[in-house]
Amino acid sequence: MIKNNRRDLLKKLLFISPASYLAACSNQNNISKVSSNKLPNIHLKMVTSFPKNLPDTDIPAQRLAKKIEQMSLGKIKITHYAAGELVPAFQVFDAVREQVADCAYTAPIYWLSKNKAISFFGCIPGGMTAKEIFIWLKHGEGQLLWDNLYSKFNLKGFPAGNTGTTMGGWYNKEINTLEDFQGLKMRIPGLGGEIINRLGGTSVNLSGGEVVNSLKLGVIDAAEWAGPWPDTIMGFHKVAKYYYGPGIHEPNTLCEFMINKRIWENLPIEYKVIIENASYASYLEVFTEYFYKNAKALRLLKKEHNISVRSFSPKIVKMFFLNSENIVKENQVGNSDYKYIYDSWKKNIKLFNEYHKYSDTEYMKLRLENV
Repeated sequence: MIKNNRRDLLKKLLFISPASYLAACSNQNNISKVSSNKLPNIHLKMVTSFPKNLPDTDIPAQRLAKKIEQMSLGKIKITHYAAGELVPAFQVFDAVREQVADCAYTAPIYWLSKNKAISFFGCIPGGMTAKEIFIWLKHGEGQLLWDNLYSKFNLKGFPAGNTGTTMGGWYNKEINTLEDFQGLKMRIPGLGGEIINRLGGTSVNLSGGEVVNSLKLGVIDAAEWAGPWPDTIMGFHKVAKYYYGPGIHEPNTLCEFMINKRIWENLPIEYKVIIENASYASYLEVFTEYFYKNAKALRLLKKEHNISVRSFSPKIVKMFFLNSENIVKENQVGNSDYKYIYDSWKKNIKLFNEYHKYSDTEYMKLRLENV
């Protein structure tokens, strides 16, 4: 009798719609009674903060839109607009909030002027890696804290991509001492830009389409983007001689799928589960693509383009970490959102550090010494 019941259950599962199945897996207490053919057809406008068809950023946005459409069996249609096609790159946040667009593929690092606490969900210099921030969001308090913060702007965000640890940037001169940062004009957004300012330089926030030409023309003296793969695509190796890494200012750069909160709240549970899982799949796909292609591109830069790839001196590294810690602490003043999020973030950093002594970090040291 038990075997027959199990067989009947398996037969039923074969005919359940993918949307309903995902919802059932996510929350069995909220299984939708609505079959897929009764779910509404919806059309969303997606904007991005990145140039049209840029392989490391805009193409992932297009892939994510396609994933959502396929997983919803064509019920959710998403029209994609690259930066400037519907709204400029740095107006994406307000466009989705005000429903000029319905959703976006962008990066929280761009929105610190809205609330400095957003930095915890984009990038903190000297902070979490791509793996760690996803763990904090998924298994810790991170996503709840993010939801609470973004709800004040009528937004909902999901992790949908990550560059991993970036490089430290391209420079038109050698950076050997702290004095070399004096007067340096560098394209570097977010808290990393504040560190450059404290080292005596001037941070400049430019969109992707402006960076390389500005460096070529001498409008800026240095720039960082993401890593060897996207940096090569952008053509940095053609306009700067010196490449430094790793990027302590950006141990990860999270990309987000952002959706208007009112639209999100009115979606059927099946669609919410699809969007969440599509975003997670995109996160893994983007992160691993970056790592693999960065590794290959770095070798190419050194061997075929004769780029001088260097590391920062211990003194520079120490000052990056010190300034980062100071900035993060100072930003708590007068910002209750920031302090509450910071406490959770810091607690998890300490937790991860304890485990790293016996996990990935220590293992990687041993592998580098022995393989």
